[in-house]
Amino acid sequence: MNKLSEIIKLFYTPYSIFSPVPFFAIIIFLLAYKSDDLLSSPIRSLTAGVIVSLLSSFASNIWNHTNDLEEDLAQGKKNALTQKIISHRSAVIISLLLYILSIISVVYISIGTARQAYIFFLIWALVTWWYSDKILLKRIFGFRLKTHYIGELITYSIAYPAYTLSIWLIYSNLNIEGIVLALAFLCFGISVVLIKDIKDISGDAKAGLRTFGVAFPPSKLFYFSCLFLLLYYIIILNSVAFNIFSRSILLVIIPFFYFIKNTFLHFNKKNWRIEAEDNKQIKSMVATTYASIILLGLGAFI
Repeated sequence: MNKLSEIIKLFYTPYSIFSPVPFFAIIIFLLAYKSDDLLSSPIRSLTAGVIVSLLSSFASNIWNHTNDLEEDLAQGKKNALTQKIISHRSAVIISLLLYILSIISVVYISIGTARQAYIFFLIWALVTWWYSDKILLKRIFGFRLKTHYIGELITYSIAYPAYTLSIWLIYSNLNIEGIVLALAFLCFGISVVLIKDIKDISGDAKAGLRTFGVAFPPSKLFYFSCLFLLLYYIIILNSVAFNIFSRSILLVIIPFFYFIKNTFLHFNKKNWRIEAEDNKQIKSMVATTYASIILLGLGAFI
């Protein structure tokens, strides 16, 4: 059972809004449900979106772990692959099957709903596969997107809006609401990629990676991450001002003000210098961001 538990952890590590709890798929559903009266069979639509979200996030997570095996071993990280609980070949096969299953599911849903969710989903699948891949595409193109900060930026800039639109189209037609959400999560994704590697700077440097954390000082990355997070909030709030979404999603004002007060203004006074005692403010930034996504869904449900 312990071995099985370690294998399952590969599916949902790292934790995110996509898995192990599919917050993203549920929140997109709540927003789509209120925005489009053409939505039919809501329970079946929600189930389809959740299944696609879990299958796809599991696929990309395992694929990432599989291709990072050498780096993880060098850094002493422990997971089912580094501890040889599951073989490298088996992990590759599982990831491939999950990608195929998720693509087939989206194509099937697209045919049934007469909406082209599969186009955006295939874009997401290709870019996330290439992001990690060192088995096939690296040999063809000579590089992995993950090894350089430009590749990271390209991946997140494409993957987040494409994935948002693919899930949206499972529930609803392509409309202004879906496009606004895609833009908001584009900013969210860039904010994430700028700071996600800060904790792994030494490991990435030893592995020869040129990630954002290796190439730029943490203070500058945190500054631009906060700016993109600010854009994320501005897009959502402006969508209410322009009557794109209902006023009920203004619940996001609560985490927005908390972010401004406890994170943005705090670091602005310090000229964005990050010190050990700032850990509380950084955690506050993460907490308010994820709270804003949950409140976005709750506001849509009201």
